[in-house]
Amino acid sequence: MTRRKVVITAIGIVSPVGGATAQQTFDAINAGVCGIGRHPDFRIDKSVGCVKEDIAEGVHPGQVRMLDRMTLMGQHAANQALERAGLGAGQQAECGVFVGTGIGGVSTLCEAVEAYHGVVPKRPVLVVPAVMPQAAAAQIAQQLASTAEAQTYATACSAGAVAIGEAFRRIRDGYLDVAIAGGTESMFSPTLMAAWMQLHVLCAEPADGRVGQCRPFSHRRTGFALAEGAAMLVLESASHARARNATVIAEICGYGVSNDGTHPLRPDPRGQALAMFRCLADGGLAARDVGYVNAHATGTLVGDRIETAAIKQVFGAQAGHLPVSSIKGAVGHTIGAAGAIEAAITAMAVQQGIAPPTLFFERGDPQCDLDYVPEGARHLPELRLALSNSFGMGGNNAVLAFRRAA
Repeated sequence: MTRRKVVITAIGIVSPVGGATAQQTFDAINAGVCGIGRHPDFRIDKSVGCVKEDIAEGVHPGQVRMLDRMTLMGQHAANQALERAGLGAGQQAECGVFVGTGIGGVSTLCEAVEAYHGVVPKRPVLVVPAVMPQAAAAQIAQQLASTAEAQTYATACSAGAVAIGEAFRRIRDGYLDVAIAGGTESMFSPTLMAAWMQLHVLCAEPADGRVGQCRPFSHRRTGFALAEGAAMLVLESASHARARNATVIAEICGYGVSNDGTHPLRPDPRGQALAMFRCLADGGLAARDVGYVNAHATGTLVGDRIETAAIKQVFGAQAGHLPVSSIKGAVGHTIGAAGAIEAAITAMAVQQGIAPPTLFFERGDPQCDLDYVPEGARHLPELRLALSNSFGMGGNNAVLAFRRAA
């Protein structure tokens, strides 16, 4: 089978750092903007990454009432990407839809349970269509009037990356010419926050707000800030993009997945390394050519150490001078959307030759001893190839490779 080249021609992002376009989001992250803070609902007493923009803009109020915030967020990111892509009606009808989410419309589910018990007022909503994990993919496909496939992936924190990787495979192997792929997540409620606190993975509230809440790879890090967000990428075969004179952001040139097969909560460096090895092998790539790694790094004590160990397994001596950074200090951990947002940022990093910084980094952990780009965004004019790591709870690992467009 002849493998086709797959390129990214448009990106839409909704994140806690704001930005009406993907470029504005990228610029904000590189400028050191932190979107983590207090939620407007006083019952949520942890710092979180909350999206402040109006994600229902342009959507009929009746439809807004029937959709979960997770779906609205995914649709908003998709609208950004599709507007920039400029696909014609026929191309939209043939556009595949691939969406990742960790848990689906769980905010509506929590609200429905609370309404049933009289804790909150009932509102007119069809709960099952709003809650189902495939709601976002279905909504985007309906908006496109797409007759191609619309798929949903629920692989926890790797879901957005898996959705992009599977869309990449469909186009590369000739099943589709164009697809929109990414992830979306929103799960803020007091009930859900209590559930996350059971796991002891959420970051502590620092006495000095200037040091940041989520501090990936840092000494004395305490966990991640739960966040919401979405990112959607328009993928096309290179020939399809060329035929319509589309602008290419970057090429997706490798995709690797693995499963730890060890523990539901504790990651394993061998499984993570295997996903990176498989990604490189999938694209016929050499580790020595990778110039940047966008790490999954959530800011947990164990997780960041394990990912550092996995990177060392893959890159050997090169790991010591390879730029590795995490954007979770800026946007928080968006769970099923994380892999998509980070893939989008990595693609733009390759396109523009800029590695985003790891905010609030503090040296001192002897097991986290790589170059984490702590001093601010780093210009890498020679950057041609980068990896984006996404590792999900339960041991599902996905890695994507991005190459600068020729």
